[in-house]
Amino acid sequence: VRYIEVSPPAGWQTMNKTVHEFDQDKVQDCKEDIDTLLVFTGLYSAVLSAFVIESYTDLQPDPNTQMTFLLERIANQTQSYSITSGTLNSTAQPPSPPPQFTAPLWAVRVNGLWFASLIISLATASFSMLVKQWLREYLASEYTSPQERLRARQYRKPGLGKWKVFEIAAVLPMLLQLSLGLFFLGLCFFTANVDDQMGLTCIPLVSGWAFLFVAATLAPLVSPRCPYKMPLLKSVMRTAR
Repeated sequence: VRYIEVSPPAGWQTMNKTVHEFDQDKVQDCKEDIDTLLVFTGLYSAVLSAFVIESYTDLQPDPNTQMTFLLERIANQTQSYSITSGTLNSTAQPPSPPPQFTAPLWAVRVNGLWFASLIISLATASFSMLVKQWLREYLASEYTSPQERLRARQYRKPGLGKWKVFEIAAVLPMLLQLSLGLFFLGLCFFTANVDDQMGLTCIPLVSGWAFLFVAATLAPLVSPRCPYKMPLLKSVMRTAR
């Protein structure tokens, strides 16, 4: 008995190649955006961590203040000693409790904003890696024949839309922008407390950035021909139609 291997029709091969190239281009664009996002997130988190380390000390009691309090207590105790009839007496009053530390409101606000910003940026990096894994699994194929590859692709394709994989990928840059906005807001509080002139310098710059960002984001809603389009905004516009 002779077995003759029959190659799949050329139509299946052509269709599989066309569909694979289409999916590859779409996934590759998404992966490139995520790679850029991961690089920026790493650099941004490193810079933000330096600010958090510096500002975190404002939430704790100053060791110098506590040391000064103890030295004053020792000095008062020493000065109160007197010798009467060969007896060492002390007229010092009972020691008062150390002053209660309360973190200043500006320090609580700044650290709250910066810690929230750091958490969001790290969460963005975490979800970015997850999305890359999801997309890699979508393109992965263990089948050899074009028919089986197309069947696998048609089986997986509805899942991308149902579970909003590309929409999740489109939200990630906005999360990073939110993290950046929280950092800028905390920076305004921080500089305004350090020096009024520094605050007057940072606040207009941050306000200008926020205005330009919002204007560039919403511009396509005003003019459909505006090229300032983002994947998330395009999805919202398609849904609104």
